[in-house]
Amino acid sequence: MRKILGSTAFLLATIAASAGYAADLSVETPPQAPVEAAPVFTWTGFYVGANAGYGFGGNDKVGFHSFGSYLGNFGKLEGSGFVGGGQIGYNYQFDPNWVVGLEADFQGAGVSDSFRTATSSASSRVDWYGTLRPRIGYAFDTTMIYATGGLAYGHIKYKGSVAGVGSFDDDKTRAGWTVGAGIEHAFTDHVTAKLEYQYVDFGSSNMGGDVLNTKASPDFHAIRVGLNYKF
Repeated sequence: MRKILGSTAFLLATIAASAGYAADLSVETPPQAPVEAAPVFTWTGFYVGANAGYGFGGNDKVGFHSFGSYLGNFGKLEGSGFVGGGQIGYNYQFDPNWVVGLEADFQGAGVSDSFRTATSSASSRVDWYGTLRPRIGYAFDTTMIYATGGLAYGHIKYKGSVAGVGSFDDDKTRAGWTVGAGIEHAFTDHVTAKLEYQYVDFGSSNMGGDVLNTKASPDFHAIRVGLNYKF
């Protein structure tokens, strides 16, 4: 009987000790650290950058006039050449994929063309231009497609001559319009790159004087690449 009671007491003591040890283990186990959500990229913010590209496809028909008399259509100027400069802008992202913004840019340019016939010659050159454009885009996380359009302005140099009539050498700063579209990708939270198409039209204006003049209508298409730093 003593042996039975002793064995029972030993068994109960062992069970109690095991339960206490298990309780200690459950208390000492550290809690799991909360999983933090990955930060979400936003297009909202100011940015500055640089761009470079090529202008092409101008369509300026040259019809000369002299003292109000139309002398005829003498040719066409299809301006093309390098463009490059810088831009600054601001984006605001909302709802949650749409992005609106405003961008201003300024480029040096060499968009030019010339022709010469037996009786006439003409040349034009856009040597700088800038734009001020709202943008609206749709963002797929770090990639955005957008449309843009607004004010364009630039400096145009123009020369013309007709044998037996006269010649002129003129230049003007003209305002016009631009429209385009592009795609932009963010490689980091601060660095983005874009590929953009623009059509730029400076309207029409008289170049020259009474003796000889033409109604110039310089325009061109441009493909540009750009790199931005977002603050």
